[in-house]
Formats: sequence, structure tokens, C-alpha cells
Amino acid sequence: MSEPLSDMLTCVVLAPMDRTIDPALYTTLSERDWSPRVEHDPRMAMAEACLVRRELQLRAAWQLESGQVPGLVIASHPNVDLVDAMRTSMARHVPDIPIWTTNGSQIEPLNEAARTASQANQPSTANQEDSNPPALVFHPASEDMVPEPLSRDEVSMLLNDPIIPPDPDEPEHS
Repeated sequence: MSEPLSDMLTCVVLAPMDRTIDPALYTTLSERDWSPRVEHDPRMAMAEACLVRRELQLRAAWQLESGQVPGLVIASHPNVDLVDAMRTSMARHVPDIPIWTTNGSQIEPLNEAARTASQANQPSTANQEDSNPPALVFHPASEDMVPEPLSRDEVSMLLNDPIIPPDPDEPEHS
């Protein structure tokens, strides 16, 4: 979790240890701006997907990311029982994590969260910028925000001292 912030979103790829991952899958993930984190055990893949989800939620809270969670991509795995148990557990405890499967170089949704994410990435006919204008949010690290200097009265009031008479040289009181 100490990875540097980047434009790529992390997704977890569950793949068997004894088989190589199709290089075309890496290309597909890269085209979606997803960076794969490969796991070989279904339990570890679920845990990692939950950690990635939490990391992305924190980054979204600070408006560093869009809030989208790429989720878990399942390549063919020999231990079908463990994969099914993982999917059942994820459906019960973290249904908002998208689960995908690979079909060669393509990925296809396996759960409702993945279908919703897939539909959200489809271009729509309506111009969404016009229908939903972005909210203006102040961020403490905003470079555009320049603080205004305080007057003597304001400083005095903030420090709870008796009011100092206005300075005639200040432009506000001329």
C-alpha cells in the first residue's frame, strides 16, 4: 500500500501460479488504465481486492481518484471450489467490488458491480457535462486559493483582545 499515486487504478488478477498470463490481458488492462496486481490464491486475491478497494476509497475521499474500483479479474484457475467460495463470500461481504473473467484478451463482467461499471464506461448519447455540472469543492491544498490579509480589528477579535482602534493607513478604513 506504499505505492506512489499514479493515473492507473490497481486491479487484482487471480491467476494460477503454474500458467503464464496472456500478454494480451496486460494490454487490455493497460487500455483501461488498470495496473494489475497478480495473486495466485483465491483467498489472498479477495483480501487484496478489499485492500485495493479501501485504498481507492481513501484516495477518492481526497479527490485524487474518481472512486471507481476496477476490482478482481479471474483468469482460469484450477481450484474451482476455492474460486466459487471466494465469489460467494465477496457477493455476501463486498458486493460493490466488480468481478471480471478473462476471455482471451477480453474481460467480461461476472457480477452486478462489474456489469454496472461496464455500462458506466459506455459512451452515452446525452452530454453528461451539461446535465450534471461538476460541484465546486474547496480543497485546502488548492493553489488557486489565496488568503486575504486580516485587518487589525479581525486579528484583535480572533485573539480575544480589546479592540484596537483602526489604523488610518489601512486602505479599508480610509
